[in-house]
Amino acid sequence: MPQTTCRRTSKRPKSHPCQHHSTSRGKHALVVAVVALSAIACGLLAVSLVGRSDTSTSPGNGNTHVLHETQPHRFRIVPEYERLMEHVVLSLSSGEDEPKYHHEIISRLPGYTRIDLMVPEGHLDAIKSWTKDKPYRDRIRVVSYDPQYRNGARLYLLLPDEDQLVAVDTEDYRLGSQYGTIWAQDLFEVAIALDGRTLLLTACAHKCFQGARDRRDRRVISDNAYLACLDTDDVEVRRLPLAFKGGNILVDELAGRRIVFCGYDSVRSTRTAWRAFEGETISDDKVAEMVQDGLNADQVVIVGGTHSQPELMYHLDQSMLLLPDGVAAVPRIVGERPRLEPDASPIRQVEAFLNALRPKLGKLGYRVVNIDTTVQNVLHYQHYVNAIPFVERESGKRTILLPSFPDATTEQDRAVVQKNTKTLESLGYSVIHVPTRAYELTGGIHCLINVLK
Repeated sequence: MPQTTCRRTSKRPKSHPCQHHSTSRGKHALVVAVVALSAIACGLLAVSLVGRSDTSTSPGNGNTHVLHETQPHRFRIVPEYERLMEHVVLSLSSGEDEPKYHHEIISRLPGYTRIDLMVPEGHLDAIKSWTKDKPYRDRIRVVSYDPQYRNGARLYLLLPDEDQLVAVDTEDYRLGSQYGTIWAQDLFEVAIALDGRTLLLTACAHKCFQGARDRRDRRVISDNAYLACLDTDDVEVRRLPLAFKGGNILVDELAGRRIVFCGYDSVRSTRTAWRAFEGETISDDKVAEMVQDGLNADQVVIVGGTHSQPELMYHLDQSMLLLPDGVAAVPRIVGERPRLEPDASPIRQVEAFLNALRPKLGKLGYRVVNIDTTVQNVLHYQHYVNAIPFVERESGKRTILLPSFPDATTEQDRAVVQKNTKTLESLGYSVIHVPTRAYELTGGIHCLINVLK
């Protein structure tokens, strides 16, 4: 196992990414000891979003810039359904000492798949012990990283439903975002340069900016600066002036046009970061232009209106699955709707979101197909569209890893799984069911993996 070093339950899960060792993928529900920042641009953070910086910036090097200026970027983002599953990235946070949520996925990857597993430095021995008896151990390259926690630092949080950065001091507790993440999909978008190199297009930050040393130090670094450990001879990490999660960005090619779907929460977060560092309020249209430029797209489609995306469907990879030939798979809720709170309003919010999404896709030229889901599936973050399509390299067969949920065992659940399997098979896919409990952390199998090739 090579190694490199670089300095559901029956109850509805809760989403608390600001709590100790949190690995939840969703929106914040609790922030303690926070101070809203209304005048960051007046000198508290003396940095620029468009300044140049080394992606290997660390708390010790004194670099105050948090973002690369976008370099000339002629590249192609290959739609996920065209990728061959030759090379993938998985990630662990400091909250996990073994990839227990990843094992079922890894076990179902093709035998030729190379796996980069990002692991916090302190967990290397545990990972070596865990993988030593696994049949896929020789295909895993462990990439260790510094999770960047600095006691006494001040953090500036990018929260999806806040228009300002939020300051948090770390003396009394630790924030989950300082510890990496298990959600590799959210860390970057993947592109192929004209010379064949792989480009990892990262956001300006994953969840926060962090004081370089302590709260009196005005210099900051991004909490995803550690991704520089993925930079190799044939892989380049490139920082964009955008605040996004990869699961909230979907890229497709339709009728010769490159289309990027961007969830509105990523638009809001980009505006927030820009206001904080540049002292300028930019419009949604300006953010769309930045997305178009940064991801080399012909068209950007903002999904979600001007309000936060649904709590139970907070990323686009939970609400749609793009497939070849202009097909978009969208969830359809089946069964009786809840009439009482706290479940009635969140389900109505999800249905309103999906009802607005379908005609938007239709106008773009997509053929929308239904992927059924029960109310209980949605309430428990069990999203069947959070799947992983690819082309099997040896046979050329369209293949899809489709999540299955151990707690979904009713007759209705079995009927939903059977129908969804037939729907995907009718589209030419070989369906591989992947049992997962990632929904316990409000994510899914697509969230756990980032396919490079």
